[in-house]
Amino acid sequence: MDVNAAAISLAGNNFVVVLVPLELVQKGGEADMALDTLQGRFGVTVVLMGQREDGSPVYYGEEDLVRLLRDVSVDDMPWKEYSLQG
Repeated sequence: MDVNAAAISLAGNNFVVVLVPLELVQKGGEADMALDTLQGRFGVTVVLMGQREDGSPVYYGEEDLVRLLRDVSVDDMPWKEYSLQG
């Protein structure tokens, strides 16, 4: 599985933001399952990010991390394609 993600370090927190379809971020149960799977593969906390048509982000994950991300421009995140085994 290949995913676009950004490894982030903010306020002493290391985590990964993973780009997913907006629909997934809006479905709590499915989003939770995706978080569990991705966190197991990355080995760190994951925040899911969908984007509205205008490009604005919608985050799903730990509330503290989502709050920190409000001040970070999506364009400034270090996006990279990751190939995850499994």
